[in-house]
Amino acid sequence: MSMHAPLIDADARVPAFPPIAAREARLWTAQELADRWRVSKAQVYRLAREGRVPTVWIGRYCRFSPSAIEAFEASQGGRADG
Repeated sequence: MSMHAPLIDADARVPAFPPIAAREARLWTAQELADRWRVSKAQVYRLAREGRVPTVWIGRYCRFSPSAIEAFEASQGGRADG
């Protein structure tokens, strides 16, 4: 038997973050958005850097909110190039 108590209760069911809407539970990566739009990942990164698509920046990484992208697509008539 170990002399030290465990630091983490493995059976605890405590969420790491506050719950959010199911649709926003997972952000899309640039590759996922590129696949959706059938463009290169570099094109998605360029549009994000230029501020032409709604982007969530996490440090140097960019992710995309599904609901924000769907609203963007609707406002652009499905066109990402404005």
